[in-house]
Amino acid sequence: MKKPDISKLTDLLEKNRIEALTDGVYAIVLTLSVLMIGTGLYSGSVASSTFYSSVNEAIPQIFNYAVSFLLLSIFWIVHHRQMNKISHVDSIYIWLNLVSLFFITLVPFTTNLNDDFSEYPLAVAIYAGNIMLISLSYTLSWAYATRGRRLLSAGVPDSAITDGIRRGLLTSAVSLIVIGAAYFIASEWATIFYLLIIIIGFIVKKPGQNAASK
Repeated sequence: MKKPDISKLTDLLEKNRIEALTDGVYAIVLTLSVLMIGTGLYSGSVASSTFYSSVNEAIPQIFNYAVSFLLLSIFWIVHHRQMNKISHVDSIYIWLNLVSLFFITLVPFTTNLNDDFSEYPLAVAIYAGNIMLISLSYTLSWAYATRGRRLLSAGVPDSAITDGIRRGLLTSAVSLIVIGAAYFIASEWATIFYLLIIIIGFIVKKPGQNAASK
């Protein structure tokens, strides 16, 4: 009977643990992000004028949370797409993923900073910079895993490799647009430009889908 490859079994175990850790971190970060929304409505009885002003104050916070939720969901999907195409991991890939998780855990803080000081372009730039670092770290981990196909499963097409890098760079480019909009247009709503990720992704993907259907 052929003995199993112990080193490969160890690598596969590490891959599963990365997935479990990442899922747990995302769950906690998403929960903390929504708990950062403060309206002043929980301090007892308030006058109607105070209630409405508190609700109006919460609207931008809810919008920023929705943007963060959208971006974190995209990153979570990106991570799982990577793991589905990877057969095993090594210590470098593990550390690259831990770097990504570090920047992900900063999202509740940078989202709250953007909520409280959205009139200052620097606050928006810090938030967008946080998002950019997450995107670049995932792009770097994917580039490392796919270089020479060192960690890839058999049968992963070259198009999937280039598509993963392209999408990572897209999020980084949009982050630069958000920073520019914060300084030169309106910092309070600059993060709305993150919707470009979905719009551009749909436009770019659609021709490929049409070609595949022919």
